[in-house]
Amino acid sequence: MGNMKGIWLDSEKAYVITLGNGTPVIEEIDSPVETRVRIEGEKKQYSRVGGMFVNPQKKKTKRHEQQLKKYYDMIISKVKDADAIYIFGPSNTPKRLYKEMLHDKHLSSRVIGMDTEGKLTRNQMIAKVKQVFAERKLSA
Repeated sequence: MGNMKGIWLDSEKAYVITLGNGTPVIEEIDSPVETRVRIEGEKKQYSRVGGMFVNPQKKKTKRHEQQLKKYYDMIISKVKDADAIYIFGPSNTPKRLYKEMLHDKHLSSRVIGMDTEGKLTRNQMIAKVKQVFAERKLSA
């Protein structure tokens, strides 16, 4: 097992931790997802266009989904070459990333674990990834 990667992510940022020979490497990925998308001039839930009412929420949701997919693709591109992958982060974000990885059986088969984990320092992230791989008897 040479190339092991851990991914800590939330909706705003992801950290890809690579354990290999020597010092662990952390890469930071900023999410392109806008946390509050506001359509210009929008005041209420519905906007009036001529005689019709249009729900801007649908447009926002589609845009949000596209941004999320782009975010997950950015992360996946950093772990494609991994022999083993561990995903962790708050709430449902690890599960959502894993769901995206399921489109690639080769990649999803390398996921060795997934946990819910709140905010951590970089050192805590590295320690957690090392611990998980050690417990599974995988070493760099």
